[in-house]
Amino acid sequence: MLDQLDGVRYIINRLDQALEEGWIQVYYQPIVRAVNGRVCDEEALCRWIDPVKGMLSPSLFVPILETARLMYRVDLYVLDRILAKMHAQREMGLQVVPHSLNLSRADFDACDIVEEIRRRVDDAGIARDRLTIEITESIIGSDFDFIKAQILRFQALGFKVWMDDFGSGYSSLNVLQDIHFDLVKFDMLFLKSFYKGAESKIILTDLIRMAIDLGVDTVCEGVETAEEVEFLREVGCSKLQGYYYSRPNPFETILERYRTGTAIGFENPEEAEYYAAIGRVNLFDITVIADKESTRKDYFNTLPAGILEVTDRELDYVRTNPAYRNFIKRYFGFDLASRPDGFSVNPEGPPAMFLKLVRQCGSGGKRTLYDGKLADGSKVHGVMNPVGKNPVTGATAVAIAILSISAPDQSTTYADIARALAADYYNIYVINLDTDEFIEYSSRVGGEELAVERHGTDFFESAKRDTMTRIYEEDRASFLAWFSRENILRELQEQGVFTTTYRLIDTGAPLYANMKITRMPGGNRIIVGISIIDSQMKQKKHQEDLQKERDMMIRVMALSDDYLSLYTVDPDTGDFIEYSSSDDYDTLGLAKEGSDFFGQSVRNAETYFYPEDIPAFRRQFTLANVMREIRAHGSFKTQYRLLINGAPRPVTLKAALFKEGEEEKLVVGIRAWRRRITEAGNLIFDDEYYEGD
Repeated sequence: MLDQLDGVRYIINRLDQALEEGWIQVYYQPIVRAVNGRVCDEEALCRWIDPVKGMLSPSLFVPILETARLMYRVDLYVLDRILAKMHAQREMGLQVVPHSLNLSRADFDACDIVEEIRRRVDDAGIARDRLTIEITESIIGSDFDFIKAQILRFQALGFKVWMDDFGSGYSSLNVLQDIHFDLVKFDMLFLKSFYKGAESKIILTDLIRMAIDLGVDTVCEGVETAEEVEFLREVGCSKLQGYYYSRPNPFETILERYRTGTAIGFENPEEAEYYAAIGRVNLFDITVIADKESTRKDYFNTLPAGILEVTDRELDYVRTNPAYRNFIKRYFGFDLASRPDGFSVNPEGPPAMFLKLVRQCGSGGKRTLYDGKLADGSKVHGVMNPVGKNPVTGATAVAIAILSISAPDQSTTYADIARALAADYYNIYVINLDTDEFIEYSSRVGGEELAVERHGTDFFESAKRDTMTRIYEEDRASFLAWFSRENILRELQEQGVFTTTYRLIDTGAPLYANMKITRMPGGNRIIVGISIIDSQMKQKKHQEDLQKERDMMIRVMALSDDYLSLYTVDPDTGDFIEYSSSDDYDTLGLAKEGSDFFGQSVRNAETYFYPEDIPAFRRQFTLANVMREIRAHGSFKTQYRLLINGAPRPVTLKAALFKEGEEEKLVVGIRAWRRRITEAGNLIFDDEYYEGD
């Protein structure tokens, strides 16, 4: 007891000297991203190297300082060393990854530790997301509501908060219901039982899966062997920490390793979220990829699954489980087990048979089912699900699983039919009317192939839901009124086919689509084909609009024989069309349609206008001036003399706007002045008749 009392006094009395003279040193242990093997975080750990007593274990001095409510001084000292290290790394051109700082319960009692940390980080000019707060489960139970409030304060300020030593106590699962941690760190005790049997592996796998389902990242401590690394990577543990990679080291040792080329290497922070998404996928859980129910039987003898990373030129196997490696070796002769994950394969070689589908899945952003043929004629059925896109390299990661492999035969699958129809169809559905189950085959607009995208149930209810997101809003009501099981079956009975036309908004802008439904031979099944007819419909609508304009102009011309010509002009593009003209006007030989209406009109004036009228017309007849007059007074009007058959003919040009659907167009009319004989018997031209028209 006396020895213990002396030890307590020694530590408390020498704390100031230990901080001032550097007896307390900060060591850093790397936390490695499971997917890429790069350092993605570092944990700061303090060591008391005493000139008299030598190395003092944290298990000795930390409890003493916590009891004396002095531990906050050490933790803030560690924070200052972390911030200084970050500045030094940045100046050396090294990546700065987040550093985790361990806090104790006493820190929260001694001061406003949240505000103190915020102030120091901000004063140092370091981004808040570069510092992570680690809190052990044990300190939460002491005053749950208070600690929860402090965690929320940290997170609101932009700091991430981790739960340390997860699973070492008995209330961890309850805590996760009430506090959303950014990451849980699994206690190294889990790996102590790693080699005793499958039980500890199953428990750890389910805990990792649970954390992922909660949107929480994971770190496993105490990693010491390559076998442990491979297992943790396969079950989706995001990050790894342990002596397999490195013991805690002072900053000087880390720099020396960089100078000698023996360092692990830091992760590019811009790629962190991409690799985190890849790392979370549990390759023993097909649910993540295919939305299938997993079973407990043969827990680790699961379907072949892996994660592929694809660029324009390469296909990499980033992660694979043993079953997938066996699949590749058996059917393609490549031994992935003897090579590190991530090796590149020739896109023209057999292992890259899914390259095009992987690219389509990644770019489309949707889960994709597929059928394919292997070299021996066997048919493979699988599923792909996009995982993420690397913002730095542009590479796309896709999770892939092999659902089944069937023996070679000569049968034709629906996928074979779908691909043959790909040039004509955007979607094809095969529906079993007895069960309402369906298979959807889809392609991008203009694509050359269809890939199986999804299997589903309750087709007609699913179609109604899709209507609200895939069909143009103005067409939804009419589509839903016509597209029903009863109407379809009646039309099939009476006409042999059901058809309807509407507009899709899958690609952003509305596209006209035609749906055609027919019965399939054998069984109570129908096939639905959806083809894009946008160009045909828009061309038809354009022709209809032109005809309407022509009819309108002809009717206007019929009301008065004084019109020489009528034009419509697009005010945005200057494109114009002449709809009707008199015989006199036709003698000028002007263009019937074209572009740059205002510029063309001014150029025509040089030849066909009375010379004295040209300057005023050139000044007045500009798009800006015409539109300004129309906006202010409702119309634009100007007068000049045309040289028709060599003689000047007074005319009035009048322009006004009209709406065609959602677009505005200009109508420009040119009318001749009316000839009138005065009482003295003179021929004059008079435009008063048109005032106010």
